Amino acid sequence: MSRISTSLGVAAVALTGLILSAEDFRPLMNTTQTAWPEKHHLGVICNYRANESDIWALAKAAGDGTLITVVDARTPEQASLAAAVLANQHADFVVLMPKDRNFCDGSFGATVAVNRLASRGVPSIGTAPVALAQGAVFSMGEGTDGQILVTDRLIGTVDVILPDRAQASQKSSLVMRREGMATIAVHSAK
Repeated sequence: MSRISTSLGVAAVALTGLILSAEDFRPLMNTTQTAWPEKHHLGVICNYRANESDIWALAKAAGDGTLITVVDARTPEQASLAAAVLANQHADFVVLMPKDRNFCDGSFGATVAVNRLASRGVPSIGTAPVALAQGAVFSMGEGTDGQILVTDRLIGTVDVILPDRAQASQKSSLVMRREGMATIAVHSAK
């Protein structure tokens, strides 16, 4: 009996972590859905296994009817190839995963990927202020204290309508789907 209650306790903590993580992406997804209501295909470059819970949290925040294409990239050297995969898959925009080791806001790999994507017309968004310096079109998340930060200089040939700053004060090789969440397709950068 003790094992069952321990297992249930661990499952409850894991589920709570997923729910709390999903709330981290909800303001970001609300902003993108307001600014770009016609864009329903998100791209992500990250180590899929290390970021799987954040990917599911993003899927929950993005909601049903959205496709998330994940390029499973493990090293910064795979940034250009990963960006090409997302551009070829016709991602509408890319979300930088805040906890990824090589492709988070401010990392070298993310900077290369964001610039390659921008040159192909795919905008990137982040969750920390440093994402703007890398070329992201806007950033919103825990790293911005819930405020939306919008770039004042776009790079590449990105053609997007930037979110209104006034809203800021308001707070595959593998395809997976859970009811009420975005569909996730995972591709390898290799």
